[in-house]
Amino acid sequence: MTVGTTPDTFHETPYLTLAEYKNAPTSIDYNNLVIGGNANAQDAELEKVILRASSYMDEYFNANLNATKYTETQRTRFTPDGFIALHPNNTPIVALETFNYGTNPNNLITLNDPSLAWFEEQQMIIPLSNIATSYSSAGPLAFGGYGLPRQQVYCKYTYVAGYVNNPISSGTAGVSSITVGRADGILPNQKLRIYDGASSESVTVASNYTYGSTTVPLTSALTYSHTVGSSIGNLPNAIKQACILITTAFIKVRGDSSMTMNITTFPQANPTPGANRYGSEIALALDMVNKYRRIR
Repeated sequence: MTVGTTPDTFHETPYLTLAEYKNAPTSIDYNNLVIGGNANAQDAELEKVILRASSYMDEYFNANLNATKYTETQRTRFTPDGFIALHPNNTPIVALETFNYGTNPNNLITLNDPSLAWFEEQQMIIPLSNIATSYSSAGPLAFGGYGLPRQQVYCKYTYVAGYVNNPISSGTAGVSSITVGRADGILPNQKLRIYDGASSESVTVASNYTYGSTTVPLTSALTYSHTVGSSIGNLPNAIKQACILITTAFIKVRGDSSMTMNITTFPQANPTPGANRYGSEIALALDMVNKYRRIR
């Protein structure tokens, strides 16, 4: 069976946590989403709205910008300089985990050390010096002595792309490590932000971090303690703000009657019903994140 572009695991990963939305100024009441529901029911429904807003953004981006693992197949050719250049469907590229190649798509060989690949903005390059171009365990690869220019080659590879936006499991003030619920996209020496309301802080991943581990050593001790409900990442703040706006707009469509004010330095004499502001908030949100949209 041929496998195309697919996430290796399915993550319903919103761009915001429940706490992040609640900490944001939204001028909207989110405590009446479930008529007669208790606090837990309201929170559960608000999480669903955030997830729908995130999905709406994914449709606009033509991509999921949360760090995710993908497996793709691609048919390409050696460049005149003797490299294999690939253009994955998702960016930014974080890591190449596996790489298989060959002239026969049903008999591929494995690159021993995919970490030696070179990443550029929207492509990854596999140097010829890392590739066995003459023989494999199955016999000749028919690449010629050095991988003939324009020689066709089939590739199947697994990589991670996107921004870190992972839930925190635990972190204690004064301790130089943090535990995350998911390690996708985290790398040594990476600068990240912990989003935890008034306890938010910036951290740097230590150089001895083991790729893929959910225990993340830091270069300095945490200033605050962090628990489930907070997040860590390098997702651009514009994306988070856009998700806040779209979530708020989606709540208004559900019939919220809160009054809102236009973005202005002057007070509005007659506030507008929230439901009437749906279009303008969506437009503002998409304008903020237009640069991240992938053009197919």
